[in-house]
Amino acid sequence: MTQKQRLLHVLGGGQWQVPTIRRARALGYRVLVTDLYADRPGYAYADYHEVMDITNREGTLSVARRYGIDGIICDTTDVGVPTAAYVAEKMGLPGIGYETALRFTDKYRMRRLVAEAGLQETRFAQAKDAKELDAAAEYVGFPLVIKPVDSQSSRGVHIVRQAEQLRPCFEDALRYSKQRRVLVEEFLPGTEATVEGLCVGGRYYTLAISDKAHYAHRPEVARRLTYPAGFAPHVLKRLADLNEAVVHTLGLTNGVTHAEYMVNGDDVRLVEIAARGGGSRVYSHIVPHVSDIDVLDAYLRFVMGEKLPQPQAPRRRAANLEFLDLPSGRVRAIHGLEETRRLPGIAEVLLEFGVGDTLRPPGDDRARPGFLLVFGDTRAEVLERTERALLTLRTEVA
Repeated sequence: MTQKQRLLHVLGGGQWQVPTIRRARALGYRVLVTDLYADRPGYAYADYHEVMDITNREGTLSVARRYGIDGIICDTTDVGVPTAAYVAEKMGLPGIGYETALRFTDKYRMRRLVAEAGLQETRFAQAKDAKELDAAAEYVGFPLVIKPVDSQSSRGVHIVRQAEQLRPCFEDALRYSKQRRVLVEEFLPGTEATVEGLCVGGRYYTLAISDKAHYAHRPEVARRLTYPAGFAPHVLKRLADLNEAVVHTLGLTNGVTHAEYMVNGDDVRLVEIAARGGGSRVYSHIVPHVSDIDVLDAYLRFVMGEKLPQPQAPRRRAANLEFLDLPSGRVRAIHGLEETRRLPGIAEVLLEFGVGDTLRPPGDDRARPGFLLVFGDTRAEVLERTERALLTLRTEVA
């Protein structure tokens, strides 16, 4: 069978999966996409598509067997990672392993394994009902963070500072958990960082580290990710070393990772880690730019049975991912869009709204109104280019 005849199964057909689908086609693979929804942008780029919930393991396995797939991938959304690993195991295809997938996608299990390895001292507990919630809150103490054990994109994540907020935030978090469980954990002050990397044959490569800023009204939702992070060299090393130890503790030997940490002075604590790439172009565009290592290409080749090459020493360039922070109201006009796209270093401008739409403060990652993706050689350069773009792109709101 030739490479052009081989079939890759991509879980998810949303905009964050489009780069994966398009790259797979460029590599000569045929592509099957499955998604919960009947109308998804990724379908237009695939050879075949079917409606199937990507969290439905047996349903997805049935579709995969019917098509006779040669590889399966879920590389930008947590909820489908266990399904991809399960199908790969059942069909004898390359994957990260089902048990490993569960360690990376069940946030309570992740926390417990990391704590048992002696890597963290963060207080945490899980809760599925009011009695367990009260016990967890008493153990962890306020302020605390409450989140679903099995969701993503900041859905159902809340910083709880007083007891009166506890029950409403718990109920909201439960809405986003298929397992109907939440993680209650110690609130970690400081600056949030992300760490992106690639594991090849058990050896881990740190490819990119960012620092984050957040929306003022919703500090759980990121507004800016800047690469390289502005931490001291010894803190950057601590981030890389801890992240590598976490990856090995959770059992990943081949694959990509996207992790979040909180940095407070010299103290570095894990927030969570995923066995997938970062969304919003982090995995598909930013990491290849800042490191000169094409992780998307590498991971596609791995799941299709090719040997992952050992990366060369990463190159260090800069990027800024700036999510728009706009006033609420009905959009009357958008000015300077094409001019912004022509500015130096602007790799992409994505608007999730148009004239006539109503803007509201984003409550989670999916509700952010759009972003600027800015490339350059240094941190100072990409931040200066970002500010120029923000002055050029203007949105009138009534």
